[in-house]
Order: sequence, then structure tokens, then C-alpha cells
Amino acid sequence: MKDFLKDKYYINRELSWLQFNARVLAEARDEDNPLFERLKFLSISASNLDEFLMVRVGSLKDMLHAGYTGKDIAGMTVAQQLDAVANALHTFVGEQYKTYASLKTALADAGLVLEKDVNSLKKSDREFIDRYFEDFVYPVLTPMAVDSSRPFPLIRNKTLNLGALVRRKKNTNRTGMPEKKDPASENSKEDDLEFATVQVPDVLPRIIELPQGDGKERRAVLLERVIDRNMGRLFLGYDIICTCPYRVARNADLSIDEDEAEDLLTEIEKQLKMRQRGQAIRLEIESGADKRLTERLVEELEVERQEIYEIDGPLDLTFLMKLYSLSGFEKYKEHDYPQPAPVPELTPDTDIFSAIREGDVLMHHPYQ
Repeated sequence: MKDFLKDKYYINRELSWLQFNARVLAEARDEDNPLFERLKFLSISASNLDEFLMVRVGSLKDMLHAGYTGKDIAGMTVAQQLDAVANALHTFVGEQYKTYASLKTALADAGLVLEKDVNSLKKSDREFIDRYFEDFVYPVLTPMAVDSSRPFPLIRNKTLNLGALVRRKKNTNRTGMPEKKDPASENSKEDDLEFATVQVPDVLPRIIELPQGDGKERRAVLLERVIDRNMGRLFLGYDIICTCPYRVARNADLSIDEDEAEDLLTEIEKQLKMRQRGQAIRLEIESGADKRLTERLVEELEVERQEIYEIDGPLDLTFLMKLYSLSGFEKYKEHDYPQPAPVPELTPDTDIFSAIREGDVLMHHPYQ
């Protein structure tokens, strides 16, 4: 008789969950689904992944730091689980962005182009982008530079940010105003790079439609591209050496001892606030970022190499859910769902309670 307690008969819980999320992603890749429904599935897979990292991987990190040496039912130690999850995650994220690339092409065919290089757009588009920045974006930004007098800021959980390496212009102070020359400073090292960052505000729409031209297609840019184009206006007195979007996921596993908590509601509120400050467990940064910028983020956020994800595309694919609400693309959305098969025992005029008194009625509700 088989011993079903042996670990070979079981699949690790975390790897099993990743297989589930791969099935969600498979719906985004399925060309039988309407285009905008596929966008939603890709967005859902990204949202699912964030929560998995913050809670499930966060919990594994807590066990590792606590020195837990036990194995799970599949026979894996905490360290083995983290290694296996990291390998699976990198593969999964690669598949996500392959899917995004194909969907972006399909969107263009459907009449919606997501522009990436805003600086190569025609003059009227660039002027529109700069006016939009001036009127709506600039007033809500809080740029931060880091030097010996200003520590590295808190990068909040799941926020989208633009990082930059900047160099102070010669003969200017921190406000960008000219200052008197100091003979001693002429011999100082003036090429020191400083880190600067600005959070992409979530109070503004991330998708910005450009004015429609003579063609039938509609075009849009992402908010971070608008900010990137205008970074020089945020850091007066500095030369912008390089910029790059980045995003951090933090350990958000709640640890609440109900027996010791004097006020459970207060303790929950405290733990929720701590989710913004937990240990960084993933750093997403756009591929092609300057290595010096990447190294600075890795050093300050204290992430391991396997926790760095170089992304070939826009960070945080949950923005795709917002595309679904755009008008004019109704034919690419699901309208009709299969109707449930009729149950002979429960006709529309049947009293359900009378029917089940006569006998049990088997109901089947496929999750699809």
C-alpha cells in the first residue's frame, strides 16, 4: 500500500499558486478571447502576483529570518522554496511581457497606439504633453534628491517611481540659483552623481490620450513618460544624467497576535500602515537602465540579485484594466455570456422550497 505521507505525492503550495496564475495568464494569451478581455486577464495576473509576493513570499521571508528549519509537505525547506519561487517568477514575468508585446500590437491593429518615445513625437504632440505636465502633473509632484544632508527617502509599497542620477551644475546652489565662486571648490570633485526620485502620482490617470490627428487611430502615452520628458524642470540646478522607472514590492504579511493585542482594530491599522515600510522583496526596473542607477537602488533598498526584475515594457501592468473603460472599443469586449442550462426541476414558476421538499436537486456551476 502506498504511503501517501511521502513528499513525492505533493506539490509545494507556492509553486501550485504560480501554476494557477499561469492559467490566468493563459486566458490573456488565448486569441479566442476578445482583445480587451485579454487585457483584463493580463492585468489580473499582475495584480495577483503583487499580492502573492507581498503576502506569500513575505511570509517565507519571515520564516527564513526567524531561523525556521522545517520542511513543507512537499519536502522543501524555506530556502529551497524561495529559490524555486524566484526561478519560476522570473520565467513567469518574462511570459507576461511577451504577452503584453503581442497585445500591444493587437491594440495598434484595433486602432489604439501606446507611444513609448514621447520625444520623437511630432511638435504638436510634444507641446500638448508639455502643457499637460504644466497644468496637471507638475503641481502634484514632490521631487526628492539625496545627498549627504538628505537621506534616502521611503519608497512606498507598489508605487511607480522615476529614479535619476543627477549632477549639480557648476556655480549653482541647491535651488538652482547662481552662487559666488569659491576658489576652494574649483579643485573639489564636481562630477559626483546624486540620486533623485519622484513618485508618479496615482491621483492622475496613467493613460493620457493625445489629440486625434487626421488618421483614424487613437494614440496614448503613459504618465511616467510625460514626467520623464520634463525631469529637468523638477531638479533645477542639476544636469540629468539618466532616468528610469522603478517599482518596489514590500513584505506586507500581517502578523497579529489576537491574544496580546489590547485593541484588535488599532493593531490592524498599525499593521496596515507598516505594509508601506516592510522589507523590500522585489525591485522592478525598466530594462536598459544605467547600471549605476540600478546599483544605487539595490544598495539602498537592500534587495538580493534574484529579487531584481529588469522589465522589457511598462512597469505595473495593472494599468491595463483602465484601458478597458476607454470608449469606442466595445466590439473588442465580451458582451454575451453563455446562459445556464435549464434545470427541469426548477422551472421559472416553480417554488424552489417546494421543489427541494420533493427531493434533492443537483446544481452544477462551472467556474468558467
